[in-house]
Amino acid sequence: MEERTELKCEIVTPEGLVMDENVAMVIVPGEMGELGILPRHAPIVSRTVVGDVRVKRHDGDDWQFLAVGNGYVKVQFDRLLMLADTAELAEDIDVARAEEAVHRADEWLAKYRGGDGGVDVRRAEQSRKRAMNRLKVGGRV
Repeated sequence: MEERTELKCEIVTPEGLVMDENVAMVIVPGEMGELGILPRHAPIVSRTVVGDVRVKRHDGDDWQFLAVGNGYVKVQFDRLLMLADTAELAEDIDVARAEEAVHRADEWLAKYRGGDGGVDVRRAEQSRKRAMNRLKVGGRV
């Protein structure tokens, strides 16, 4: 009988623990592309970017999706620790709220393009990016 290997996946935000489970695989959004992490992975520390985290459970083809913000991931053998500024399970995403955030960011960017120098463009762009990611991940439910 084949021994099942597990990867302990912990995802933490400033608000607290979002996920703490033993899983088969995790895919995280890295700066240079996606990182696929399996049990017994070589040690690695990497920055992560706004995107979706995909977590493969042991029971068949069952995947869980999370929308995450910028952060870091540390992998040591059979343990993955991700520290992100935000992380939200797909089933917990309020799609209407995310749509409002996209609309608000678009308004700020339109003001900037119209000559309003008081708009924090980087903040508006990041807000829009996070909201669009939440819509993408939330649409998978």
